[in-house]
Amino acid sequence: MKPIEIILCDDHPLIAEGLLSFVEQQPLMEIKATAASGTELMEVLKTVSADILLLDINLPDESGLDLCLKIKKEYPDMKILALSNLNQRSVILRMLHHGASGYLLKSAPTKEIEQAIYQIHEGGVYFGKETQRILSSFTDKELNEVPSVTRREKEVLAYLAEGLTTPEIAKKMYISALTVDSHRKSLMKKFDSNKTVNLIQRAKEAGII
Repeated sequence: MKPIEIILCDDHPLIAEGLLSFVEQQPLMEIKATAASGTELMEVLKTVSADILLLDINLPDESGLDLCLKIKKEYPDMKILALSNLNQRSVILRMLHHGASGYLLKSAPTKEIEQAIYQIHEGGVYFGKETQRILSSFTDKELNEVPSVTRREKEVLAYLAEGLTTPEIAKKMYISALTVDSHRKSLMKKFDSNKTVNLIQRAKEAGII
């Protein structure tokens, strides 16, 4: 029987090494390639094919949420198992909407990881027990409530989360302070927030930053 071919994308060395070691011990699984960032992953996918992608949600250069959507458009046959420390409703919803076949917490036991890989490979979907509990109450309305943001707005959000002021953000983005304020106001409206701290929290809950 042909081994299940896997690509692993995770920027945390301990997690990556643990998963790599685990998969290498499975006679019916094979790691084809690894990546530690979104940019590196997209380069790998140009030359390496696999059955399943184990994808970290929080990568240093790009959100796993955005990557999932991009990869499913370019490589529709690629099955994606999201790996995350977050078990938030909005994040799980967006991964589902973007085409993920499963969602697993990094704290899951190896037996569950093994089960998830086999189930997804067979064409099924897999979610951990806690995730299943949250999924049971999902509605289409909730999915549509996750706001979409532009690339520029996402940059502003990231800088706001770092604690930068409007002039500092303007300098980094090479735009005027007025434009930064315009982006901030737009974001406040989209996330129904009247304070920056609330805006950042809601954006994190939605998996955008």
